[in-house]
Order: sequence, then C-alpha cells, then structure tokens
Amino acid sequence: MKTSGYQPKLDLNDWQTVTEKEYERVYSIIAPELHSFVEEHAALGHLMDQVRIKYDEEIYQQALREIETELSQHFYYEETFILPRLSRYFATDEVGPCMKLLQEHGTIRKNFRDAAELFTTRNAAEPSKDLVQKMNLLAYLLKKHIEKEDHYFFPMVSLILSQAEKDEIAAEVKAAYEARGKQ
Repeated sequence: MKTSGYQPKLDLNDWQTVTEKEYERVYSIIAPELHSFVEEHAALGHLMDQVRIKYDEEIYQQALREIETELSQHFYYEETFILPRLSRYFATDEVGPCMKLLQEHGTIRKNFRDAAELFTTRNAAEPSKDLVQKMNLLAYLLKKHIEKEDHYFFPMVSLILSQAEKDEIAAEVKAAYEARGKQ
C-alpha cells in the first residue's frame, strides 16, 4: 500500500554494460548504412554507465550535453529519415514499432528537460536526491532504449527496408551531419 510521501525506488537490477564484443555482434546483424546510429549508441551508453556510478558534476554536465545532442540529432534523424520509410510497411501508425519508438523519444525528452532543470538549479556542494534520481532514471531510460534499438529496431529496419531506402538514409544522415558541421 502506498502512503503519503511514498517514492518508489528506481530498480536498476537489469542494468548491463555492453562490451566491444557485443557491439561487434550487433554490427553484424545491422545494415552497414545504419551503423552510425549504433556507433552513437555505444558512446552514449558508456557515458550513461558513468552517470550511474555516482554523482559527479563533470560527468552529469557532459551527459546532459551529449543527451541534448542525441535528442537534437540522433532522435531527429531517426524520426525524419527512418520512421517515415518504415511506417509505409505497417497498416497504421497508431500501434507498432514506429509509434512505440516515438513514445519512448517523448518520454526521454521529458525526463531530459526535468533533469536539465534540476541540474541548473542544483547546489553543487550537495546535489539533491531528486537530481541524482532523475539522472539515474534518464540514464536507465536511455540504456534500455539503446538496447531495444540495437537489438530489435535496427535489425528489423535492416531486413524490412530495401537497399535503396537504406542507401537514401545513409546519404541523408551524411548530408545532415555535413550541414551541421558547416554551421
């Protein structure tokens, strides 16, 4: 029974670090045109492992910067270049992998905004339990999201999309990164 003031404890028992060997195996089941997405996952996942260890001002700051980049680039590229192509293969967008991926992106974005706000208003000498809990939750959500994408979503996309569609995605991602580099 929940009582007033009840706060559930975040259970991270299923947290796992990912080895290079596992990433090599993941690459082997994903189309090469999508490897850039997995490369970004590897770097972000390692940083989320560091967030989980303990409160560290520099790690939290770096994590929030990297997550912001993830949201503005990686999520955007998935939503712009992959999901419209993939959704053509499903009868509806109201259920299924595209809808679930977008829901997770929304949840992660919301928790990022909350964590960034808590970080901005923190007392560096003694960070709040809310900040630490929110950063741990955000790290957990990202790790689980990365796991789903690397082990389910990108292998599925690799099988469903045509070679021409995968080539188009790779070209669009490359052009987008080049355009950002020129800014």
